[in-house]
Amino acid sequence: MTFTAPKARYFVLASLALGFIDGVTANWLFPGQPFAPSSLVISIAALFLIFLWYRLDSDSREFKRTPLLSIAIVGVAFFAVPYYLFRTDRFRQGLLATLVVLLAAIGYSAVGYVGQLAARAMRT
Repeated sequence: MTFTAPKARYFVLASLALGFIDGVTANWLFPGQPFAPSSLVISIAALFLIFLWYRLDSDSREFKRTPLLSIAIVGVAFFAVPYYLFRTDRFRQGLLATLVVLLAAIGYSAVGYVGQLAARAMRT
């Protein structure tokens, strides 16, 4: 029986939803603060989501996870996720997947800003 990888788009959409929730929560609970304490909790949830994707994707590819890479995925995801993508795919596919991850990270911030604007608009 083969295990199929979960679609990455679901994880990207969930990440964008977390970014929106982060923006709304930050502006709703801590208006005017440059860094809201709620962002730390939501960032931990986002890291859990990244690790969940990594675990399911590596299982579907039958990639042997090392403890160091598993820790790096959570600790330094910005470097470890592209490393994993280049290790499991050919160069071109790894590069495209890395660009998608970069766009998702930028999207997280952009949607967070939209969430802040939405919360500010709901207040006025």
